[in-house]
Amino acid sequence: MLDVDRSRVEALRQLPIEPDEKGFGGPRHRTATTPAQLAASGTRATDGWLGSPRALVRGSALQHNIATMARYCRDHGVELYPHGKTTMAPQVVAAQLAAGAAGVTVATVAQLRVFHSMGLGPVLVANQVLDAAGATWLGRALSEGDDLEATCYVDSVEGVRRLDELVRSVRGASTTRRLRVLVELGHADGRTGARTLEQAQQVAEAVATTRALELCGVAGYEGSIVRATPAQTAAAARGFCRGLGDLAERLLDHGLLAARPIVSAGGSAYFDAVVDALAAEPAWRLVLRSGCYVTHDHGLYRDISPFERSPDGYTLRPALRVFAPVLSRPERGTLVIGAGRRDASSDGALPVVLAAQRGERPLDVSGITSQRLFDQHLVAGAPDGCELQPGDEVELGISHPCTTFDKWRWIPVVDDDDRITDVLRTFF
Repeated sequence: MLDVDRSRVEALRQLPIEPDEKGFGGPRHRTATTPAQLAASGTRATDGWLGSPRALVRGSALQHNIATMARYCRDHGVELYPHGKTTMAPQVVAAQLAAGAAGVTVATVAQLRVFHSMGLGPVLVANQVLDAAGATWLGRALSEGDDLEATCYVDSVEGVRRLDELVRSVRGASTTRRLRVLVELGHADGRTGARTLEQAQQVAEAVATTRALELCGVAGYEGSIVRATPAQTAAAARGFCRGLGDLAERLLDHGLLAARPIVSAGGSAYFDAVVDALAAEPAWRLVLRSGCYVTHDHGLYRDISPFERSPDGYTLRPALRVFAPVLSRPERGTLVIGAGRRDASSDGALPVVLAAQRGERPLDVSGITSQRLFDQHLVAGAPDGCELQPGDEVELGISHPCTTFDKWRWIPVVDDDDRITDVLRTFF
């Protein structure tokens, strides 16, 4: 378990939240407040500090999910570098590290800089870093004696050469530290990554000729594999992971990797396939990069997460919800709700109507179906007898947390009595 310096993360709880912040500005929120003040006051989400629409995280579900994935990784002898881009919330990442995560994954150097500035790491950039801004920042951090522990991907000989040149261009003459890299293996119709073992070996050989890079393992992403059925997709993901193991063995046999290199894969959909294919091999460190498990959802991951079908008692709970009012009933069978693409994800599935209230009275939402999502509106179908009317508040479940978190700068965390216990600060 990492010894996480929480001082910089704790400082986020002293930042002012102005009444004009999205999700805030309720009738009682007239001057700036802080997350620490809201938590200390015992304020409930319905006490008039919050506006609408608003996003809320259920703290007990968040903590349960963090503990569940930590336990799963311990039980299977693998390391977890949760993907920080899911939340871009240092408070959440600090909790993941404190629970046993070995590091954090990001997609860009800009994201790396956020977590590094908060004292959170080591950091794995699960991407190619070929832009001058990102690569030269990494080079300077290595050259200037920064305590940065960073690793990134390479997937082509040309990319290796450019990254080496950019890092060397800003390194001091006396610098001996090298930037750690993983050779990325891809798949047909996927994203980045060398398409064959032969190409991946050529990339590894190119790294061996550089002066600023050090090869420390291999990586891939199985979550972009799509087949006709879920069973076929899972089988293909396992096959891809076996290929990733073949690549690691090949590079070890050719002396291109040192003992116990990193082998990394694992989104939030098929991490069980990664573990099945790769965890039993003692020759490497298996690193999972799952991220969306941390809040789970009511759509994409509810349908495909391995923990939804786990025989071993691992469970996840949806932790993130969006609340918004009914704005209009333009026709008898239509509801228009005041939350849209600016507030909730739509890339995985439309938001789901979970509950509704009129004041303190719960309302029946059975049969309400989401139909269309606009920038600021959700249009839903209402069955005969639906009593919802303008002004009633609706609770929405989301699909794909990554693209919901990025719509909010401040997100309150509430306990099971709906008291605000923290406010997450995101850095998208």
